[in-house]
Amino acid sequence: MAERDDSESTILATLREKADRLERLEGELAALEQEREDLLNSKNRLSRKLKKYHRSLEEWEWFFEHSVQMLCIAGLDGYFRRVNATFANTLGYTREELLARPFVDFVHPDDRGKTMRELTGLGSGRDSISFENRYLAKDGRWRWIAWYCPAITNATTKLFAIARDITEDRRKEAEILYKASHDSLTGLYNRAAFEESLESAIALQERNPTGEVVLYLVDIDGFKNVNDCHGHMAGDHLLQVISDRFRQIQRAGEMVARVGGDEFAFLVDGTREGGDNYPVEPLAERIIAQVSDPVPMSKGEVTVGCSIGISMFPGTARDFCSLMAQADKAMYAVKYSGKNGFQTYTPSLD
Repeated sequence: MAERDDSESTILATLREKADRLERLEGELAALEQEREDLLNSKNRLSRKLKKYHRSLEEWEWFFEHSVQMLCIAGLDGYFRRVNATFANTLGYTREELLARPFVDFVHPDDRGKTMRELTGLGSGRDSISFENRYLAKDGRWRWIAWYCPAITNATTKLFAIARDITEDRRKEAEILYKASHDSLTGLYNRAAFEESLESAIALQERNPTGEVVLYLVDIDGFKNVNDCHGHMAGDHLLQVISDRFRQIQRAGEMVARVGGDEFAFLVDGTREGGDNYPVEPLAERIIAQVSDPVPMSKGEVTVGCSIGISMFPGTARDFCSLMAQADKAMYAVKYSGKNGFQTYTPSLD
């Protein structure tokens, strides 16, 4: 009887052990199944994220390659890492040519210093906005480029820049400025540009009392007769020829402008070493000689003269207005006394 009890106890213990093991296995199996499901879910999530990132990368690549804007990626070492087709086509190089050399090699010598300073600023956290410099194109011409580039941050190691070719904008701006400051018939500076330069010269002289400003007002004698006898086209031709001659005799420190119909002005920085007075005669004589030389016309030639009034600041003139008025008085004094000569203003002319 005791033996049967021991056997039953053994069987029960074995069954209990098996049951416990089975429950553990079932638990572990359920945990593994759950882990497998979690892994599958994680894999699916990762797959979706990867697809999303790949799609974003593909979109970026498409944008980079097909953008009508000039795009590039560069390093702080001064080399391009990538350039898009628009960038390469704008400058006329292959991508390999642009990536093979430091980009400063393509920059105009006068712009290299500021370009390197801008690169240093990008590396130290300063964004580059509308920075402009000139790049040498493959055809040998310089192109003005405007740059927009965020600075390097803790999250970035390269420079991602957008560039724009503004050469045509620059040309139009220069053309507008030229037209605003130059006479359309003769190409000389116009009255507005002359008066601005005269005011600047006076202001500069006031800060540098050792110099002087010398003004020559030149009025063409006989110009009306040319218009009356030969027509206005001949008169325009005469003014153009005289203007070309004035440009030829113009020297450093001298400005010539057309300030009226047949009236011109020379502005001279009369600063001289040793404090000597500026000799007004040489320029006046050069002007008279150029004007008096016959001017060829379609039929024959014409000869005119000129009356020149000269005034000085700070000599007898106190400011812009008195300088202009005194030169005008001196010029009319020449006209009243026989024309084709020059006169320096003196108070006796009042």
